[in-house]
Amino acid sequence: MKKQNQMFIILGLVGIGNIIASIILLFSIQDPLVSMVLFVSGIFLIIGGYADRKERIKRSKSKE
Repeated sequence: MKKQNQMFIILGLVGIGNIIASIILLFSIQDPLVSMVLFVSGIFLIIGGYADRKERIKRSKSKE
């Protein structure tokens, strides 16, 4: 596994886990605030992993 993909995959899986947990909590505890916080944090984790991947690719190209 390439180093630039490793962080993207890890953060993507954690982000997807947060989104799934937010959907489950929305129906189980009926508190939309907790669910929305988990949902937004999951989206931010996925976006952060993607941005990290793009930055690592950019840095590796500039070193060559």
